[in-house]
Amino acid sequence: MKRRSRRKRHNFVVPIIVLIFCCIFTAMVAYGWSARKKNVKVADASKDTTETTVEVNNSETSSEGEISAVSESETSQSAEETTAAPESNPGPDEKVVYFTFDDGPWTGTPRLLDILDQYNIKACFFVTAQYMDTEPLINMLKQIKDRGHNVAVHSLTHNYKKIYASVDAFMADYDAMDDLIFKATGEHSKMLRFPGGSNASYNKAIRPQLLQAVRDRGIVYFDWNSFDGDVEGKKGQELIDQTIKQVNENTHSILLMHDMPSTAFVHDALPTIIERLKADGYKFELLNENTPPRQFAK
Repeated sequence: MKRRSRRKRHNFVVPIIVLIFCCIFTAMVAYGWSARKKNVKVADASKDTTETTVEVNNSETSSEGEISAVSESETSQSAEETTAAPESNPGPDEKVVYFTFDDGPWTGTPRLLDILDQYNIKACFFVTAQYMDTEPLINMLKQIKDRGHNVAVHSLTHNYKKIYASVDAFMADYDAMDDLIFKATGEHSKMLRFPGGSNASYNKAIRPQLLQAVRDRGIVYFDWNSFDGDVEGKKGQELIDQTIKQVNENTHSILLMHDMPSTAFVHDALPTIIERLKADGYKFELLNENTPPRQFAK
């Protein structure tokens, strides 16, 4: 009787123990699978973040690209400064500033021209075809030239990825913009400002061949040694102060500014900038192809 009772208890306990082990095993497997899925999701999220960052950094829009490129050229300027051409030399102690405007023209350009006329200052416009249709663009380029300014090539499209894809791609873009300048002014330009500057990372893969191709065509390219900070978001007094500070660091200053819808606030600051520079003893000269260029890369 006792043996039978023990056997019954044994038969009852064993399945319970087996069931408990099965439950524990199932729970462990489920937990492991859940953790694995979570890790995969985290990895995927990390991958998505990386891809988004790359996409933003590769943005082809003008203003975002310009901020990145100009800042980069400003940062890396000292690294390549030893190869830069000498400053222009109106006189070793004569303070000179050359106004240059990139990325335009646009419908707001006439106001800029009016301000320059008011002070009898001539500037060099490194132009694009970003903001105007062909006929209005040609008319605006003609107006810039007729009012005594120089019209030079910046880029037709200002699309870094496309224009720096190869030397041929860059020169095709240059020629297309130069053709529009010729239609407007009756003259081909021999002046260029590389989008992002001559030493921007965008052209690093093709830079030696690109610079040689430009020189072989007799084109003079100009960088800068002063920058107003407009595409970095500086406005009002902050923009004025940076401009004056940077110009005063050079006896002969090639000043980079931008003429486009997102930097229209430059127009408001320009009269004060001009008055301050005049008070500091600077005279204003027109950048032309005979001006010894400021070049980050050679």
